[in-house]
Amino acid sequence: MATSPPGNLPATPSIPLTPEARGAYQDLYDKIQAGIDSTMDEATVEALNAWFPEVEQVLTKDDLYKISADNAIFDALKKQIDYVNGGIKILRGQIASIASDFAMAGDVIAAIDKVLSLVPKA
Repeated sequence: MATSPPGNLPATPSIPLTPEARGAYQDLYDKIQAGIDSTMDEATVEALNAWFPEVEQVLTKDDLYKISADNAIFDALKKQIDYVNGGIKILRGQIASIASDFAMAGDVIAAIDKVLSLVPKA
């Protein structure tokens, strides 16, 4: 089973995302999609569906910032990262309690932990 993210995170996330952090968000996005596609458990699907578009927004806003380097997009990306990181902590708990026996839960939790270890709440 996955471990908790370390507590010694930087004060603010790097924007644009570092390649490692972006990869972690992409992996989380992919794992959530796979989880949605592979489970019939309504509560799990509901929990995953709540955060799937939010994680996608982190990736989209990171792309937009890289293209434009606009301060408003920077602020929107930072806000989205903070929101997603707070929400995926809740999602981690929901998945752990709903589907503790599913391998998918471990994959999503590991992907969440990787994101949270690389990109802190600002």
